[in-house]
Amino acid sequence: MNNFNTKDNAKLVFSATNIFICEMIYLFTLMAGYADSFYYFMRGYIVFFLIYLVLFLVGGKLFDLFELGETTTTDLFLSFILTCLFSGAFVWLILCLFTIQIISVVPVLLMVLAQIVLGAFLLMFENRYIRAVYPPVRVVAIYGEEHHGLIGKLNNVKDLSISIIKTIPVDKLDYDKLDEFIGDADGVVTLDVHHENKKRIFKACYDKQLLVYDVPSITDMLLASSDILHMVDTPILKINKFGPSQIERAVKRVIDVLGSLVLLVLTSPIMLGTAIAIKMEDGGDIFYKQIRLTKDKKEFKIIKFRSMVMNAEKNTGVVLAKENDDRITKVGKFIRKTRFDELPQLINILNGDMSFVGPRPERPEIYAEITKEMPEFTYRLVVKAGLTGFAQIYGKYNTSLRDKLLLDLYYIENYSVIEDIKLLLLTLKIIFNKESTEGIKE
Repeated sequence: MNNFNTKDNAKLVFSATNIFICEMIYLFTLMAGYADSFYYFMRGYIVFFLIYLVLFLVGGKLFDLFELGETTTTDLFLSFILTCLFSGAFVWLILCLFTIQIISVVPVLLMVLAQIVLGAFLLMFENRYIRAVYPPVRVVAIYGEEHHGLIGKLNNVKDLSISIIKTIPVDKLDYDKLDEFIGDADGVVTLDVHHENKKRIFKACYDKQLLVYDVPSITDMLLASSDILHMVDTPILKINKFGPSQIERAVKRVIDVLGSLVLLVLTSPIMLGTAIAIKMEDGGDIFYKQIRLTKDKKEFKIIKFRSMVMNAEKNTGVVLAKENDDRITKVGKFIRKTRFDELPQLINILNGDMSFVGPRPERPEIYAEITKEMPEFTYRLVVKAGLTGFAQIYGKYNTSLRDKLLLDLYYIENYSVIEDIKLLLLTLKIIFNKESTEGIKE
């Protein structure tokens, strides 16, 4: 079995090294770029050193920077860029407040550039080193009938931290020979395995101190946020969280109104350019309006920039976009990749139809079809639909509906304003992730 503690130590050493190097570049920037702005000596630099350290740690946590060996180098590099930009922007604002003037942003921009260039080499070496020295966890997969092709997904992704070495359907598993089946594997992953079977599998893993990975059921996801009560001499789980509280909803609405107003102003040049490009390509409508569902099944018209040919569903009816869909225009392909087609939804957010963060709004026709097979899909409608959300960040356009539901339920049951802010910041990463905009495969 791999020495996982040693791997964690290696990740810690590399992460600490990266932070230290960024801190040194930052201190050099203070001394060289803003020397005239400081009227104190060493004690002041120590204070700003600690301020930047906190900012970098917060940014790294928000953007999942400290996941060496657990994700792709490209994803880590995007996290590093966003962390550097986040830390640099905040420290510049703090410096402006401290000096009571608008100081030059050039030194901070040069600092971030130097950090990014150096970070590219460091992360490439560190991620490859950890993957080479500490290979993925070897697991056996035990699955039920409705595992939704997850085993295939896990096997097709090269940069995962687990590797499936053998599989078996749960109904063919001989529990008397479970130890023999597990063999010298490092752990077990269970997919769509019912509670009684899970209990026997988990017990065997606990006895052998093996890692366990489990794909949760909808019930498991609802229980994840439950409170533990001690009314009698046994713990009782209480499920009492059904989305944001009244105060949290009020705060969320304030953020939506202020944020949408600011972004409508800032993105107006992009929106104007997009509108001109759409009109010049085929002379058709600029905007595309469509009935969608939001909180409590309320219908509203979502506004998007048109990315498909006019009357795209005239002959096909209501269908989801497919991979390499020939209905998508040339301009449409670009605005989908850059997410410019979503910008008019800021109007929906300002109107109160949507929020910045929440489950993506479904069309009534598609929602009706989904709930016939999966009645629990209606749980997504206890909160407003969102421009971005947990399922959009951690899933893809073609992620299965059940998995999207699980992701959205996790968000709803564990809601916090901090989580909303984190998801908004992480949205910047998925703009560069091609897989997040893939259509449904044929």
